Amino acid sequence: MKKLLVPVLLLLACTAPAGLHAKDFEGTIQMTMTDGRNKAMPLAYSIKGHQIRTDIQTGGMNATAILDFKKMEMIMLMPGQPMYMVMPLEQAAEAASGHKPDDVKLEKTGVTETIIGYACTKYLATSKDGVTEIWATEELGSFRGLGGGMGGGMGKTAPTPGWERAIAGQNFFPLRVTTTTKNKQTFRMEATAVERKALADSFFAPPAGYKKFDMGGLMQGLQGLPGMNR
Repeated sequence: MKKLLVPVLLLLACTAPAGLHAKDFEGTIQMTMTDGRNKAMPLAYSIKGHQIRTDIQTGGMNATAILDFKKMEMIMLMPGQPMYMVMPLEQAAEAASGHKPDDVKLEKTGVTETIIGYACTKYLATSKDGVTEIWATEELGSFRGLGGGMGGGMGKTAPTPGWERAIAGQNFFPLRVTTTTKNKQTFRMEATAVERKALADSFFAPPAGYKKFDMGGLMQGLQGLPGMNR
């Protein structure tokens, strides 16, 4: 489960598709997500205008990420302590261009199904990650992604999954996603409830009493320690 926790801490950091239409929906979408090997984790995906907040519970901890696509920054609440980090969405502008890599193909099948009361259409996304079934509705605006895990070092992001790149900029929201690689399901995400409601601005900000964690100051301080400048 730890392999899923770190990417979730940086939810959406690599994707900010054009034509978001987020004003079409304000509220919270409850989901479950698994990598195919572990118990499904509950995920709350809250949307208000240009802001998104994701809350996920795993291993007795709650991981929260707040994204502001107007300020192009992400706030991460640090699990278990009253602190938060602010990170820039450096790769979001590139994703917003709508560029689709040649290794990703999206096919609209025309097959439909109703999922938790919303009419959905089945899409197939094919990439090096495998084949992904995407059941998406046009009633909840656009999806802003789930990619953006920590990559090779602090502040770097992992490659966005192929299915996310395939649907970037599309005016629909996936309510069920399953990725199959070499005949084995490696990822599943499914919505369990949708609640339309007004969300307070304070919900998209660090809670009162939380202190900002200065990563830059920490790294500068470490430079003075023996062996850190080699």
